[in-house]
Amino acid sequence: MPRKCRSELAAPVRLCRPDAEARPGRYAVIYAGEADDLAAAGLPFRHPRAPCWIARAGSRWKVHICTYDPPGGLRSHREQIVRELAAVYRPRCNRERYEHAWEDEWIGHSR
Repeated sequence: MPRKCRSELAAPVRLCRPDAEARPGRYAVIYAGEADDLAAAGLPFRHPRAPCWIARAGSRWKVHICTYDPPGGLRSHREQIVRELAAVYRPRCNRERYEHAWEDEWIGHSR
């Protein structure tokens, strides 16, 4: 049985499929954020950045939302996840820009 997402304590990421016809399984990260309560944050379309998501995706029906609820995660954990996602994917609808905070060896990569 699929796990149900909680509406709180999540790090939501907005995605779109830039070329759904030619590459149906490929998504683009267009925004990364976090919220204590997703409904209070205005998800999906009352969020202040929603117009950017819709413009980038091409329509509100092409915006996909992915959430991750880190087990035992606090707001500080979610904020760090968002900073790392923004550093890696550089989503156009995020106003903040970040650099990587981790070292490759921390996650098992070697140089």
